[in-house]
Amino acid sequence: MTLDELTSFVQLIIQDSSFDAYIPSYLNQAQLEVAGGMKSTLGSWITPPLAGLLTIDTLTTVDDTAYIELPSNYHRRVQFVSNSNNVEIEIAKDFITFSETYPGLSRSGKITSVIDQGNLLYYQAIPSTPEVLTVQYYRKPTDMNLTTDEPDGIPIHLQKSLLVNHACWKIFELIEDGLEGPGVNTQRYMELFYQALELLELTVPYLSRSFNTLKDN
Repeated sequence: MTLDELTSFVQLIIQDSSFDAYIPSYLNQAQLEVAGGMKSTLGSWITPPLAGLLTIDTLTTVDDTAYIELPSNYHRRVQFVSNSNNVEIEIAKDFITFSETYPGLSRSGKITSVIDQGNLLYYQAIPSTPEVLTVQYYRKPTDMNLTTDEPDGIPIHLQKSLLVNHACWKIFELIEDGLEGPGVNTQRYMELFYQALELLELTVPYLSRSFNTLKDN
């Protein structure tokens, strides 16, 4: 679906032209939140990454520094790293474990372990000369700006139900703000969104969901 089509659906539901100029921003925010992971409807974990947003880039380590900034389009989870000899490097389970294993993060030598934290990739040890690392991660979805732009990474069959319902949910929150109790439309479109989110998650193979649970928590 195009941005123009998605916008028209939201307009049809909202019936308030004062929001027309802001609808694309709401749709892009919905796309960003789904891609970044939301509270699962299936359990106490975060929804998995979108396969279409998996990407690869290279980073070069810095002398005397145990970390480097990840690419500007990094969104979530580094899931594979290899050194300049194409040898896979271990990704630590979590940052606490990584810090306890390498207290001070000041060792020098060959890189044997990495971990992403925030927008940084930490590594230990620190190589004596800069080394190029190949990094696989999930990038941010590209915003829809032109009327002909289409959602990035969202499965085709769920684009309308995820993005339109999310945008309507958030807009109705503003429209119905101040009402006693939850707004009827706010509640309705929030529920429709989460139904679509559950369907999205159910399309991910069971083993992948288990892996996502471990990595994102």
